[in-house]
Amino acid sequence: MNLLKRLFIVALSVASFTSCDLNELVATKPTKQQMQGTWVLTKATDSQGTDITQKLSFPVTAIQLTDDNGMVGTMAPMFTYLVYGGSKWSEAAGKMDQLFDYVNMRFNTGEFFVADGQVDNFTVEAKLQATAIAGGGALTDILKIFGVNTSFLQQVIYHKFMNVAVFFDGKDTMIWEFDQQTDAVYNYKNSVGEMVPWTGWSTASFQKCRFVFARKTLKLEDIVRNANQRY
Repeated sequence: MNLLKRLFIVALSVASFTSCDLNELVATKPTKQQMQGTWVLTKATDSQGTDITQKLSFPVTAIQLTDDNGMVGTMAPMFTYLVYGGSKWSEAAGKMDQLFDYVNMRFNTGEFFVADGQVDNFTVEAKLQATAIAGGGALTDILKIFGVNTSFLQQVIYHKFMNVAVFFDGKDTMIWEFDQQTDAVYNYKNSVGEMVPWTGWSTASFQKCRFVFARKTLKLEDIVRNANQRY
């Protein structure tokens, strides 16, 4: 065997070892650490397996998950669909750009919570609130479309989902599943900032969906800016 072939085999062996070693290293990371970073929704499906990705992107669904349990991004349409369903989605979708001013980087926020170590579920809470400047629209506009009773209208609602399945396909693909094992709690805050149960919508009627995210190295703002330029 000549020297060139030997060098090629050694290089290939080192590359294979490094790849396997990296995958093993990623697999042993705590789940919360694996979840941290910037992600873009690449595929969303409902309980029937129907692709609903384009329904949720205005123009892109991107999130950033931080080490202090923070969540920020353009995920409000995704959570709106998750909570209220698609029966009047076409009408509601026409309001999204008015309510959520992602063009000017006015993002929505939330939190996520994960147990220590490697786990297969987590809790996520989305703060659903219009981000447009005054006059651009209010959350109540969407709630009215879906038929929420006027006595339950709020400007901000916290939608919390517990026991959401989470798993990974390599280090750059993350999958969330909201299924029969998932529980939901909806709240708003009173005048002194205390959480109060919001009963304007059934917590049992949320959509059973699967969301696939791809890890991105770009900043959240750059991802949204690029998507808006193509929109």
